[in-house]
Amino acid sequence: MATIQNSIDFALPFIEYSPLSVGTANQPAVGIANIIQFMITSAPFTWGWNRNEDNSKTTIPGIQDYTIGLTDFAFLEKVSLTDSNGTVFIVQDVYNTAALAVADTSTNQRARPNSACVVSGTYGTSIKVRFIAVPDKAYVINLTYQKLVVPMTTLTGSTGTWLIPDQYQDIYNNLFVGEAMAIVDDPRSVQYRQRGISELLAKAEGLTEMQKNLFLEQYWMRSGRADMVGALRAQQGNAARGV
Repeated sequence: MATIQNSIDFALPFIEYSPLSVGTANQPAVGIANIIQFMITSAPFTWGWNRNEDNSKTTIPGIQDYTIGLTDFAFLEKVSLTDSNGTVFIVQDVYNTAALAVADTSTNQRARPNSACVVSGTYGTSIKVRFIAVPDKAYVINLTYQKLVVPMTTLTGSTGTWLIPDQYQDIYNNLFVGEAMAIVDDPRSVQYRQRGISELLAKAEGLTEMQKNLFLEQYWMRSGRADMVGALRAQQGNAARGV
């Protein structure tokens, strides 16, 4: 697995060997790497190499909320329920930031849940999952989630190694070069940021066009280049058509 130092070594020739790790705690290199890694591993992006599952909890009839001890939880992808006969039911609506209301727990209002949310959580410790409808019987709760990413703090070793697999270096190295160029006011920074984002969206499966558009708007607005949103959309459309 590649380290931050590997990315620095890759970037230095592009910025005429301007130092990237001379600040306190090897800044700005460590900060750049963490920003990139957190972006790639945050919603809406989901990856097999950062996925985990849990089925340690079972619902109780009439109980709406369940605290589940997960030390590596970042955000939910999917939820399903397994009844005593082994039949699996998919919970259709899953929310990470939107809350579900407290519901009526009376017997005649209970049913198999069709919605779930993370109503609260202490990252690194546990989360509280809320269901609607309130469960009518015992179901094993099957969670599929993305794992919590620990910040990198050094340039090498276990705390300076990219969590992202080596085959994704075209994403994070291009983005790293782009950020490094921005530091030295090199106008080519836009070009390398664009390359990295294009590769990221090309490799991310299951995103809707709306999710892609929202991500692009947020990314380029954050980078101070709102004018790049339309250009990158056009580039992606051409790539999809094989142009």
